[in-house]
Amino acid sequence: MSGTPQIRSSSPVAGLERGRLTFFEVLAQSVSAVAPSAVMVTLPALVIPEAGRAAIPVFVAAAVLMAAVGYCIGQFATRMVAVSGLYSYTVKGLGPRLGFAGGWSLLIGYAAAAMASTVGAASYLASLLERIGLPAGAATSAVLVGVVGAVALLLMVRGVQLSARIMLGVEAFAIVAASVVLVIAFAVSVRDGDPPSAPTGTGSESAIGFALLLAITSFVGFESAGTVAREAHSPLISVPRAIRWTPVVLAALYVFAATMQLPESAREGVGSLRIVLTLPNTAGSGSAVLSVLMELGITASWFACVMGSTTALSRTLFAMGREGVAPAVVGRAHARFHTPHVALAVAMPVVVVVPVVFLAATGSNRDVLIGLLALSAHGYVLAYILLCVATPAFLRRIGELTRLPLVIGALTATCLVALIVWAAASGIYVAGAMTAVYAVLMLLGGALLAVRVRRAPDVADRIGVYDETVAADLLGRHRPWQVRR
Repeated sequence: MSGTPQIRSSSPVAGLERGRLTFFEVLAQSVSAVAPSAVMVTLPALVIPEAGRAAIPVFVAAAVLMAAVGYCIGQFATRMVAVSGLYSYTVKGLGPRLGFAGGWSLLIGYAAAAMASTVGAASYLASLLERIGLPAGAATSAVLVGVVGAVALLLMVRGVQLSARIMLGVEAFAIVAASVVLVIAFAVSVRDGDPPSAPTGTGSESAIGFALLLAITSFVGFESAGTVAREAHSPLISVPRAIRWTPVVLAALYVFAATMQLPESAREGVGSLRIVLTLPNTAGSGSAVLSVLMELGITASWFACVMGSTTALSRTLFAMGREGVAPAVVGRAHARFHTPHVALAVAMPVVVVVPVVFLAATGSNRDVLIGLLALSAHGYVLAYILLCVATPAFLRRIGELTRLPLVIGALTATCLVALIVWAAASGIYVAGAMTAVYAVLMLLGGALLAVRVRRAPDVADRIGVYDETVAADLLGRHRPWQVRR
């Protein structure tokens, strides 16, 4: 009987509540971590000048590539419930060390995305306050970053279902607001004689590679539904479905947004501090109202992204705490709200302080936002590459490998690596400081793992925890082997 698998009395990730989130609330986690409405009014105006007439095909190609990544994620999400998403998935395919590299890279991605989102939310909130006479600037934005972080922390600690519903409502409003403004900007531009035709672009193939990399950054974060799997109702169905549909929904929004920004006048103002299109003066007396509506929508979208990215970040930290990679206290859950409150309390000060320091050093919201987004893109892309490589390895290990996941996994990983090289060759892609920062952070993560394994060799065996079946799942309260007197 020594070889008989033992049924646990409690799950390795016990403490987080089970079965609370509906499919749409799980979908809200994936969508909010991307901040689609903010992307809709910014990224097309950055991609179109590079890609020219290929702008819309570039977004479609990015969507196909991300859908392929989603397919690979789905191979894991239909078979296991993991609170750390891609981190645990990669461990099951590539082992603890490469799996930790993917998880640590994803931590960098989530953290940098959350930081960028606090800056984005604070910048647009400052713009709204400026309209009523309050002073704007880096100092105001720094204060508002703290306010945004504190409110987000309070909502996330209070419960995953509350924060998911808020993210769903906020993002729905933001998408509608951005869509209305885009349609009006397009209509006014066409009325004023600016035809909806894309420019020729830079004309080089390498520039299109850079544009494609930019387009891919508009999808990163869609996989974060995997981090709320334990808290989802029917997670083996709802999580893969959310991950599968999010790239499709985002692709439709981005193609629509790119089409609306084909007239040059609709893209005016993209180089401004707010990094967003501006309505033409000929839009009429309602342009001020529409501008306020747009700023409200983008503020809401960035705030939802703060919550979505930090939710994913905290669940990954929570898993590392349960494994022993991080201090055990990080793996505690709130007794009443069933949320990883310690992980949230550890993560949020970092998410707030780092951008405040950068704002103080540079004085530019735009530079800080772009730098943090570039850092997050590094983290996501490496995690995606490792996940795609892990997919056929995982399926082979459990005896379920077929030709399709083998081909898709290998091809997608190869395309992502080739894309990075292609974009770097453009001479436009500036790796610069953020690449150096990312490399240092990855080395720091490797050193952390080495220290933890040296002090406790069994840590490596515990990496990759997920929600396992326990005795109560099989028998309820019935314990035939327990004799009660």
